[in-house]
Amino acid sequence: MTATNILLVKGGNMEQIIFWLTGFLGVPLVNALKPVFDAEGKSAMWLTAAVAALLAVVAVLAGQAVNLAEFGPEQLFAAFGQVLAAATLAYKLLANGGDDDM
Repeated sequence: MTATNILLVKGGNMEQIIFWLTGFLGVPLVNALKPVFDAEGKSAMWLTAAVAALLAVVAVLAGQAVNLAEFGPEQLFAAFGQVLAAATLAYKLLANGGDDDM
């Protein structure tokens, strides 16, 4: 990757990368917290949403720290959606061994 490509990524897709990576990190975190809170069914779903919301805030703050993202309500909702989608995708891939057609 050349310096020009890095700058292009910084301007557009790096923010998205931060959100997706954060979402993939959410799966092990949720799996570690499930036994602690004895979460199953709906409570596990709410735990996943809470972790995704927390990670979205962290991702937005990280993006803002490197001047990639503006901090605002619309940015938080977008980050939440991307983090939750990434966590769901990672969970499906890990739980099914990647064999499921989703």
